[in-house]
Amino acid sequence: MSLLKRIWDSLWQHPAQLVWILLAYLPFLGSMSVPFTGDQKVYLGTALEMHQSSSWLHPLLFGEPSYYKPPLHYWATMGGWKLFGFNLWGSLLPSVICVLLTALLLGEISKLLHDRIRFTNAGVWFALALGTITYGTTAQMEIYLCLFYAASWWAGLKFLSKPLEERNWFWLYLAFAIAGLSALVKSPLYPVLWVAGFVSYLVLDGEWELFGQKKSFWAFFIGVVFGSAWFVGMLLTDGSRFWSDYLMRETWHKNSGNSGSILSLWLALLYFSFPFTLIIFPSISSLWSRRRAGNVLRFILCWCWPPALFFSLYPYRVKPYFYLLVPAMAILVEWGYFQVGRSGVFRGLFVLSGVIVLVSLTTIGLVLQKAGFIPLWLLVTFILVGTFAFISSARSWIRGFLFSGMVAVLLFRIAAVQIGEQDIAGLRQLVKARPNDEIAMLDDKRSIWHEVGLLSAAIKKPIHRLSSVEEVTRFVRSGGTVILTDEQTQKFERTIRAKLLGQGDMRDLNEMGWKRWKTRLKFPFKDLLTSKSDQPFKEKLQREFKIISVKQ
Repeated sequence: MSLLKRIWDSLWQHPAQLVWILLAYLPFLGSMSVPFTGDQKVYLGTALEMHQSSSWLHPLLFGEPSYYKPPLHYWATMGGWKLFGFNLWGSLLPSVICVLLTALLLGEISKLLHDRIRFTNAGVWFALALGTITYGTTAQMEIYLCLFYAASWWAGLKFLSKPLEERNWFWLYLAFAIAGLSALVKSPLYPVLWVAGFVSYLVLDGEWELFGQKKSFWAFFIGVVFGSAWFVGMLLTDGSRFWSDYLMRETWHKNSGNSGSILSLWLALLYFSFPFTLIIFPSISSLWSRRRAGNVLRFILCWCWPPALFFSLYPYRVKPYFYLLVPAMAILVEWGYFQVGRSGVFRGLFVLSGVIVLVSLTTIGLVLQKAGFIPLWLLVTFILVGTFAFISSARSWIRGFLFSGMVAVLLFRIAAVQIGEQDIAGLRQLVKARPNDEIAMLDDKRSIWHEVGLLSAAIKKPIHRLSSVEEVTRFVRSGGTVILTDEQTQKFERTIRAKLLGQGDMRDLNEMGWKRWKTRLKFPFKDLLTSKSDQPFKEKLQREFKIISVKQ
């Protein structure tokens, strides 16, 4: 038994934990999944146009410069395509790398908070959080923000880990440089938030002498240069468009009709932190009652207060903003477990977390299997993993709970892929049957959230974006294949047929249906659990696209 224990312990050493994360996140990465987020459609569409035009400095959308977001995320996506080919694997691998590096940095930050023995699992807590599953397997920017935020804190704490006279100023320069680069992920706001948090940490830690050091101001200057270079370049080369698109529309006047409540933001944080949501609360309580909590308390407060305060007051409130707090919650929970893990309140909430995991996995598995989305073996595995998570929580076996959590991440992703692959099956059949055809989709409304980029990566083939019926008829007449949504079919199909046949082209149209899942429909969980037949529900959940081409 001692040998098995040593082997098991070795599998949970800090570097080995990264292997567990990779095993949970890498499989099936190149397969189509359920689109948990909508913004990735914008980002992949923009990256696709940049890729096709070899434009690295200017983001492009609809063939024109588009400054919805800075380019760092697009660079990562294009780099993935450069290394691994144009596919979903190359599109999503950068996000998984961000998960892995953030988990690694959280472990290193934990060591720098002067509790080397006890901090071992913060990165795993972060990796199994529901928010990380969402943003770590999609082409979203939130996971990049977590990485840059964690890297900046790590470098800053690395600098502070030694007495002033022994400190290597390289680490402080690096901290501000990384923070500056985070401006290229979404906005210059994020380095400002990090600087506010780091400076407040210095004040609370009594590091007053740093404010009189010229090197500190040089570090700040380096951060400003790294963070502002691209923005200044855009102002100089495309000033009018950049000013109106990014600075005015996306920064100062950003509201888009969104007026979410402060409560919705904080509830989103609890959602993003599942399955360790409940044990956040006794961990917070322990910070105020433990003598050794000072350093951790300062860190958690200074990581969280700038984004929490700003986004609570900012009129444009969307839930992903608070995902930036999840890494800090992972460190907090890890600390709380080792400080008050044996208390009655903590153990009770830990067991309740295990119960919730069991119920959630069982319910989700039953519903998805009932609807025909997943096979029976996957349902059984869902239940077994949930049971193991509950037993681990009841026995206060933290590593067992974390292990079952990482397996649940993999199962959750398998289920998502099962659903996503069913959704894209019709398009895959088209590509297989007509591999040489050019494919296009009609985007008559010029929607920035059109899925042309996501679907292109899924089939490893760029899909053209057409903006009018006239472009559709010309494309089909030239031998291309056009995809119409169900709404577009009702609205334009008769006109397209008339235009094609009215031009003297006597060839018949080749039409094929493509059944897809509806994107805006409340999933009938209760009905699926109580009904004896799943067929009516599948019909309710489906819509049919139309694939049109001219018979050769």
